[in-house]
Amino acid sequence: MKGNQGSVENLSSRDEIKGKIFNMFSFQKNEKSSSEERSLPTEINHESLLSFVLELIHRVRGSLAAMKTLAFYSRENFRDKELGDYFYNVVSEDIEKTLFILDCFCEYISINTPIKKANTINNMIEEILRENQKELEEKKIKIIKKQFDPELPETSMLDEHLRFILNSLFQYLLFSISLNGRLGILTRTIESKDWNGEGKERLQKDLKYIEILIISTHLDSKLQELSSLSPESQPNHEERMDLILQMVKRMVEKNRGLIDTKIYSKKDLRMISLLLPVERRNVFQFLLPASQQKKWERKD
Repeated sequence: MKGNQGSVENLSSRDEIKGKIFNMFSFQKNEKSSSEERSLPTEINHESLLSFVLELIHRVRGSLAAMKTLAFYSRENFRDKELGDYFYNVVSEDIEKTLFILDCFCEYISINTPIKKANTINNMIEEILRENQKELEEKKIKIIKKQFDPELPETSMLDEHLRFILNSLFQYLLFSISLNGRLGILTRTIESKDWNGEGKERLQKDLKYIEILIISTHLDSKLQELSSLSPESQPNHEERMDLILQMVKRMVEKNRGLIDTKIYSKKDLRMISLLLPVERRNVFQFLLPASQQKKWERKD
């Protein structure tokens, strides 16, 4: 593993990793992840160039649509109504042809230029954190550590299944984490022999897996005291939360993965460790899939 001497990846055992992450909860300042500290590449890669071309086409398309609208209203300025209508029809027809050519060209280059899928898990976690930013701020939850492996491989799990698992876990954490709590997230690649959670016997030997490790503060004593004031509602709340974990567990195991949850009462911490299978093949995707063609629909 690459990284600094004190990085989590360089630790040799799972216990040392947990200890390292536990210690980070004593810090008050948010540390930058190793991926954030890396400088951006100076050369434009193939994917960014394709993104630029598609964005340029999208902007040109928007300008043409605006010209068509302008031509529609400009026909009223003609003294000869028939001439105004003729002007609009000619301009509109020409713009429609150009838009059709742009759409065909855009689809052509996208389906003939597949992009190697990469960094899906890290990007999805970042996206989910942004989507829940408001809830995190309302509960004053600080993300004090994000340690993302920049070379994290892809998982064989479907993106839809992965999103369900991550979304459900973070919703679970938002409900269960304490006010003014802290959150730490780590992604890395490990071998099956290094997994010390439940179900290790179901893992394939000598294979690498992706681990997503989430450490959060558990419910503090004040919240537990408030919960004890309504003993009838507390079991129902816990049952609903456990149901979320049960659904996540079923989805993870369905995809040949494992999940392990632990609560460390002395440290007032909760640990969720998610183990996902690695995709051993190169996976490619289209930058503009057919499902997103609605963005290119014409508007009169």
